[in-house]
Amino acid sequence: MAAKVVHLALFKEEQIDHAAEAISRLHELGISDRDISVISGIPYSERILGRPMSWTNIGRIGLAGAVLGFLVATFLNFGTPLLYPIRVAAMGLTPIPTSIVVTFELTMLGLLISTFIGVFVETISPSFGPKGYHPKISDGHIGILFSGPAQLDEKIHTALSELGAEVVHEVEEEKLWP
Repeated sequence: MAAKVVHLALFKEEQIDHAAEAISRLHELGISDRDISVISGIPYSERILGRPMSWTNIGRIGLAGAVLGFLVATFLNFGTPLLYPIRVAAMGLTPIPTSIVVTFELTMLGLLISTFIGVFVETISPSFGPKGYHPKISDGHIGILFSGPAQLDEKIHTALSELGAEVVHEVEEEKLWP
């Protein structure tokens, strides 16, 4: 297997179309999406850059928390009166109008707590794409960080320079900017 080299290409902020074209050129050269990272001070959507949508597990975690909250509310509303029945006049064992409020509140509480925990876990989880940085990114430039085979270096540099990349260079693992 050929050794992969990490490269960084910088585009000016107003060259967002050129950056999107650069990503499609990298795809044409055989570099997959998991080997490409876009670094920018401005959060561009995946659609603008022609990238696949990134998915997280936060929705599933939130849904699981909502289901758990619903189950706890169901137990509190219907299980507790069955365990400890208290008859009050002609009322039923579980009054439905108040049960609706408790069910809603505990379902939403489960959703909120699990979503918070999910966001926290996703934030501290490591990412496995190429890593790097350049000070010009803080000044508004768009950085495309990618890893590819060493034998494609010349083709990559030529293709990205034609698109207007300011800087196209190899990034060492320890050294993140020149």
